[in-house]
Amino acid sequence: MVLDLGEQPPANSFIDQSELNSTEPKFPLRLFWCPNCFLVQLLDIVDKEYLFKNYLYMTSASKPIVEHFTKYAKEIYEEFLQGKDDPFVVEIGSNDGSLLAEFKKLGTSILGIEPATNLAKLANQSNITTTNTFFSSKVGKEIAKSRNASLVVANNVIGHVEDLQDLMEGIKILIGENGVFIFEVPYLVDLIKKLEFDTIYHEHLSYFSLLPIVNLTNRYGLEVFNVRKQSVHGGTIRVFISQKNNFKAKDSVKHFLDEEQRFGLSDIEIYRIFSVKVAEFKRKLKTELEIIKKENKSIFGYGAPAKGNVLLNYCDIDTSFLDYVIDTTPLKQGKYTPGTHIPIFPPEKILDKGAGHIALLLAWNYESEILEKEKQFREKGGKFLIPIPTPIIK
Repeated sequence: MVLDLGEQPPANSFIDQSELNSTEPKFPLRLFWCPNCFLVQLLDIVDKEYLFKNYLYMTSASKPIVEHFTKYAKEIYEEFLQGKDDPFVVEIGSNDGSLLAEFKKLGTSILGIEPATNLAKLANQSNITTTNTFFSSKVGKEIAKSRNASLVVANNVIGHVEDLQDLMEGIKILIGENGVFIFEVPYLVDLIKKLEFDTIYHEHLSYFSLLPIVNLTNRYGLEVFNVRKQSVHGGTIRVFISQKNNFKAKDSVKHFLDEEQRFGLSDIEIYRIFSVKVAEFKRKLKTELEIIKKENKSIFGYGAPAKGNVLLNYCDIDTSFLDYVIDTTPLKQGKYTPGTHIPIFPPEKILDKGAGHIALLLAWNYESEILEKEKQFREKGGKFLIPIPTPIIK
């Protein structure tokens, strides 16, 4: 074990007012490191049906993600699909279909695999063909009976998968001889460097660097042939996989592996240091909030992402510090944050706010976009407290 964030409710289990006095399920949130394959992972597994069957994170509610996906689809289409006869794109964890909609506009056949019933329904209503199930090797076989996928994509979802061996088996079958599997995952090096401990939550079972990905793909006769860094979600990597020898491996693969070795990901010491820094962060943030309260300023939370709920629960920040939280996702508005029970309002709540108000930026990964968007709040004297990697007021 390399980090213990205490017992926490699942980070997306927002609650209704009627549930405020009920006991919330809480589970250990602890990080482990494997000295054999170097995967960083959770071992306290929460039932996936409980976590994902009704899911409140919607891709389409996040403008930066929608913009990222538009660019992503175009790039990947031009690189791997253009000129092919009726290319077929399958997305694992397709959410409300935002990415597949972009591929569909480019003329590809599409299929989404989405376990959240509410999101699969939304996607199908938008004519994004979606199967409401968890991806597995069995599902991969079923799809491949009709045709192999030219491209399988998965964004910020591979870390949610408990059985990575079964996942790879399903991918191998689905992409056949010539298909490509491309996925994006938050990058462990960024998580450690920028102290992004709040991206550790029960849905995210694995925290990836390239070292364990190469170990895993090699077992299935597949290979990583390219890796590209992305800035989205606080730092992610886009990994390209196909059958061995389909593509000449780019220099980026060796570059990433060498950098990870130099950084120390194959040694436990880096994780020990990380754990100490996380504990120091908690002390610093609590001290900062206490100072603001003593100055009789009002503090509210900006954004109610899962990462924000991890931060609030780990740092014991509840309504004694934050008056409320605002969030753009309609499904979260009117609910309360899990564990800390802070009410969530639409963003209009801050329209008349300014001097004497501090916004704790829980959605810190969109800092530049949010500071730009909330110019009016800042011009009136409102300030933002950016928590990660170290608390700072702007």
